[in-house]
Amino acid sequence: MTTRTYSHLVSCLYDQPDPVGRLGRGVHYSVFRSTQWRAIDGGHLRAPRIHDFAVIWDEDHDERVIHVAERLHMAGLLWPVVFLGERKGVLTLLLDYMAGPNLFMDESVWIEKIRDVASQADDTDDWQVEIGMFHRMVVLDEGTQTDAKRIIPEDETRVILYLQAIDVLWQLGDREEAYGEDAR
Repeated sequence: MTTRTYSHLVSCLYDQPDPVGRLGRGVHYSVFRSTQWRAIDGGHLRAPRIHDFAVIWDEDHDERVIHVAERLHMAGLLWPVVFLGERKGVLTLLLDYMAGPNLFMDESVWIEKIRDVASQADDTDDWQVEIGMFHRMVVLDEGTQTDAKRIIPEDETRVILYLQAIDVLWQLGDREEAYGEDAR
C-alpha cells in the first residue's frame, strides 16, 4: 500500500484519506515520522531519534496542518507533539505528558514560540492554538491525565479512547532509537 506524500520534511507512515466510523464529525487520522534532536525531557541529543506523531483530521481534511508540522519541525519544536489537529480554525497540539520544555527555557516562553510558529505557518489564516497533554496511561483512581482540549468534538471519554487506540497501534512520540552512537 502506497501512502500519500504530504511533505518532504516529515514522512507519512499511514494515511486515512476519508472519515472512518462515527466519532465526531468525520474524524480520521494519519501517522507521520520525523527525526528529532531532543530527548523527551527537552535535552539535546548527539544523534537524532525517531519521532512519530498523528494528525487528527476532521471532515475537511485540511492539509494546512502539515505546514504547521513542517514549521514546528524546522524550528526544533515538534519533538514533544504526539497529536496535531485542526478544527474550525483552531489548531490543537497534544504534547507527550513526559515532555519537559522547561529544561531549556521557561514553559510559557516555549508555548508562546509554538503559537508564533503555528500562527505564521500559513499565509491565509491566523491560527488559534490550543495546547493539551496526552498521557499514555489512564490513572484508574483519579481519571485520566490526558487533556485533549477540543481536538475532536465528542464526549471526552470517547476521544481519549480513540487517541489511546491510535497510540496502541503506533506507539507515538519519541522512539528512543538513535541512529549511530549513543544519543546522550
